[in-house]
Amino acid sequence: MLAAMSSRADAISYAQILKERDSVLSQILAQRESRRSAGLADEDAIAAAKLALYSFRRDVAATTAERVKNQELIIRVHERKLEYVKAQMHTGLATGIDVLAATASLLEAKQVWEELHLNEKQG
Repeated sequence: MLAAMSSRADAISYAQILKERDSVLSQILAQRESRRSAGLADEDAIAAAKLALYSFRRDVAATTAERVKNQELIIRVHERKLEYVKAQMHTGLATGIDVLAATASLLEAKQVWEELHLNEKQG
């Protein structure tokens, strides 16, 4: 009985940590995005905050559908990042290597999405 109570307390503690971490990551993203209206946005920092939040949510998701949904959000962040880097390259603020790195990150995100779908199909 004591072991069951301890196990339940551990589960409650873990759930609380997950809830708190989601809240903190959400607040970081909100604060980074709020600077946009003042013209002080750091798009790289916003993208990093989104990736941290969506990756966390994907990793702790209870269902494959939730994992896939969050991975799709991650892909969108990487797609926007690639567009941004390509635009920077046209103005001389980024290099071909930067475009390749952004492309590699997008492809990695798509690979994870495909793996999630394969795992879902295999049961």
